[in-house]
Amino acid sequence: MKGCFMKISTDNKISPSFYTVRDIQKIFGIGRNSAYKLVSEKDFPSIYIGNRIVIPADKFQNWIDKKSTSRKGAS
Repeated sequence: MKGCFMKISTDNKISPSFYTVRDIQKIFGIGRNSAYKLVSEKDFPSIYIGNRIVIPADKFQNWIDKKSTSRKGAS
């Protein structure tokens, strides 16, 4: 993904450290407005650096896991 900051793990796999709002758009297949609305939600793990919004990859994965677990419990 073009906008994400990359890190190399100990097993030499490259993975993003942070995602951008544009990355979130692509991951979920949503529009720009929907992506900004999502990252502004209270429980979404976004960080403002100046006027740029970044999403820590590890916190994003935790958020996804939490959401998918809560959906399973609702069924």
